[in-house]
Amino acid sequence: MHFTVRLRIPESQTELLEALIDETPHIGIEIRDHSLKPLPGAEALAPGRSEFTAWYESEEAARSLIDTVKDEMSDADIALVPIEDQDWTEGWKRDVRSTRAGRIWVGPPWLLNETEALPGCIPIVIEPGMAFGTGDHPTTAMCLEAIDAWVPLHPGCTVLDVGTGSGVLVMAARKLGSGQAMANDIDPQAVDIARDNAAQNGVDGIEWTTKPLERIRGSFELVLANIFANVLCHLAPRLSAATSKTGRLLLTGILDEQVDEVKTAFEREGMRLVHRRDQGEWALLEMAHFLETAHQTDAS
Repeated sequence: MHFTVRLRIPESQTELLEALIDETPHIGIEIRDHSLKPLPGAEALAPGRSEFTAWYESEEAARSLIDTVKDEMSDADIALVPIEDQDWTEGWKRDVRSTRAGRIWVGPPWLLNETEALPGCIPIVIEPGMAFGTGDHPTTAMCLEAIDAWVPLHPGCTVLDVGTGSGVLVMAARKLGSGQAMANDIDPQAVDIARDNAAQNGVDGIEWTTKPLERIRGSFELVLANIFANVLCHLAPRLSAATSKTGRLLLTGILDEQVDEVKTAFEREGMRLVHRRDQGEWALLEMAHFLETAHQTDAS
């Protein structure tokens, strides 16, 4: 017998709940928001709400999360669901979805046959464990779309992926024609997993590192940062310096109400907003140095 804890919370409390779950012995986690189409038979989420599903090997471990959440988040909707071991693997696999963003398809190997009906599709196959992100969160999907729009117009561009996680974004850039790339994450396990994902997809030309951003030298023509808004603001000087004068910086992980704060932090570093993308309650900001935006204005 295994157990899942399903929690529905305001999207503004997403970071807090992620931190609370990370402090418990979970063996998997899935996150979705109202912008994602629910599975057949599943109830749609209300706008402004997120749903977390965390898996545990024991009821005691699951209840440890429930007790913590009740203490910290009074408006969370919580359900504890036991799962028979016989149904565990297959039931979980049925819940795994693929994602199409631009030309990029991200999904597990058993759904790869979907790509046969998708002309021009560029697949990235991830072998999931109990926790699996297929890129269907709005921040990842928007970033994949922006990469698909920018990289083909700048073939061979250098890329830096800050907080690479599973490596999906930097792999997409390489598959779309970027040049040499660097991907960093402060979590060594994430870097190991991302490196393995790249090898399984036949993607090379990526330097994987756990170096903090301030120790990464040089500038890059495309910088990707899908991390929390408060971290983006803290890293604004370093992310700006890492972006070449004619390059592009893609910032996401930003809720609507956080956009002005993030935008202001990067304007202080001499950058300007070139384009904004929105999906649900989330936003992606495409930033460039003032020299590039001024040049574009003169040219127009």
